[in-house]
Amino acid sequence: MKKGFTLIEVMVATVIALIATFSILSLSSNTKYLFNLITKHNDFSLKASILAKEKNNTNLYENLLYFKIDNDDIIKALKKEKLNIKTTEDVTEIPELKLTQTIQKIKIYDKTNSLYVYEVNFK
Repeated sequence: MKKGFTLIEVMVATVIALIATFSILSLSSNTKYLFNLITKHNDFSLKASILAKEKNNTNLYENLLYFKIDNDDIIKALKKEKLNIKTTEDVTEIPELKLTQTIQKIKIYDKTNSLYVYEVNFK
């Protein structure tokens, strides 16, 4: 009797190898997609943090003028970047403590990302 694998054994082994290969490729692709998504959101968060304090100006370049940027490519890229800002304010009186609490909710957003900043003041 000859020793070897039957056709069914070879086909099953091939299917198992293909499933393993496609699983690894799919995992790699998803990891790349998530890495790009996180990188884009991180970049947006950094840009939004510039605007969080200065709520009236949505142009990044004008908010960074005091840094005296000399690189023309960076200046051009900053001038293109515009983010939208929406501010809402909620005022609450606390008579027991004779305080007024003001919560300012600042939404900074563009076409694909959004970020909320809350500013709480007591008077």
